[in-house]
Amino acid sequence: MNRERAESYLRQLAEAELRRARTVPAARIRRPHNTAGLALAAQALVAVGAVDADTADQIRTDLELAVAVRQPGQENPARLMRGFSGRAGTTVALDQALSTGHARPAPHRASRRVVPVGKVIHFRDGDARHTLLVVAYLRSAGGARFIMAGGPAFRPLTAADDRGARYQISFRGRPDLAEFLLAPDPPSQIRWLDLITAPGEPATRIDLDPQIPAPDVTVTRKATSLGELLLDGIAARIFCSGAAAVPQYDPEQPPAGAADLRAFIGDGPGRIVAALHAAGALPPASPVPGQLAGLCTRTGIPGHGITAPPADLPEPWHSMLTRPRRLPQEAPTPAILAATVAELPELDGARITILGLHHSTIVGLHNSATQTIVHTLVTGVTAEDDWTYGRGVRPLPALWVRDSSGRWHATRTSGMMPSGNSGEVILWLEIVPPLDSGTAWIDLVATGRSAEVRVRLPLCWT
Repeated sequence: MNRERAESYLRQLAEAELRRARTVPAARIRRPHNTAGLALAAQALVAVGAVDADTADQIRTDLELAVAVRQPGQENPARLMRGFSGRAGTTVALDQALSTGHARPAPHRASRRVVPVGKVIHFRDGDARHTLLVVAYLRSAGGARFIMAGGPAFRPLTAADDRGARYQISFRGRPDLAEFLLAPDPPSQIRWLDLITAPGEPATRIDLDPQIPAPDVTVTRKATSLGELLLDGIAARIFCSGAAAVPQYDPEQPPAGAADLRAFIGDGPGRIVAALHAAGALPPASPVPGQLAGLCTRTGIPGHGITAPPADLPEPWHSMLTRPRRLPQEAPTPAILAATVAELPELDGARITILGLHHSTIVGLHNSATQTIVHTLVTGVTAEDDWTYGRGVRPLPALWVRDSSGRWHATRTSGMMPSGNSGEVILWLEIVPPLDSGTAWIDLVATGRSAEVRVRLPLCWT
């Protein structure tokens, strides 16, 4: 990785845009220019740590100031033009945690306790019936809380432990994915908690000492560049758009939704690949740009902009494109759970703990859809700028899922919840396409710069 070359590349893009803007009559300039190419390149280079966010923002701001010189009413144009060199420009203050693109140190993990629960609680609120899914109990630097799902509405809850202490429960999150925080923090030695939904209602006992078999974890040393991981994330984003996940692709008949996918992707992949090569964040002989070009071509995105010739797809991508058509299944229950926990070895400073998995049906006005969500606790990461190909936090390993029938699935971020100043993030990942009900196990495969971690999670559906 060459940070100097990365910054020079961004400045060259800005200079090219400034030259282009000079050919446009001043009367036609309504607002400062900031091309999609410059924005995408800047965001990609920030994501891989080749350029810090302050520098990228300064280059964009300097370009806007330089273009603004041409608008009527601007004063002291020489002062504005000086800013384009990057030595006297105006910058927008950004969170320093986002400035390097590297992971922050993971917080001290004393007294961490992760317990799979996998209980479905039914309760009434007047005439309405509700369902809460208790995925896991978590006690960590972010406090003691239940990881919940599926509740259409929140109501005050209380809890009591095996020593007679009582706790108030507060809600944080959204109705379908949330944390229920206990106050005060229970001691680490308690054996169970009774969750009480309403006075007079029977309590649901949560066993905090279950027998948990250790999952099978395999670590394979494997060098993968940050640029390749970013391109893998773009592939996952294409699959999760829906248009690319159509089985049995027919080259003569592009998948439904290909036009929308083309409009979304555009020539972004080509611009990103060029920026990564310029910064040395992508090995010259890497096959991944060609693989991404092949994926774009096969999913009806011919204008992707990647100059590398299409290459054979890796196994997960090929499986996603050629998976057999889903047969009609019996309607699943409104919400079911697979109670499982696993802590993955650290990858690039990021540590991921699997808290559980739930599978539910979302009922709309005209149809219904199923979704599978993996609940995770992530430490050693920083929040990521909101951009087209972002995943919420970085560095986040490339995450793919292989089910017990041998089919592969992509993942995408469905939501995230930072836990105050603890350095922890609850990250909800959607598995696309959703798992079939009754799947016996899944392999979750996480790939970082130096290794690939594969953990097998048995799924005990309730």
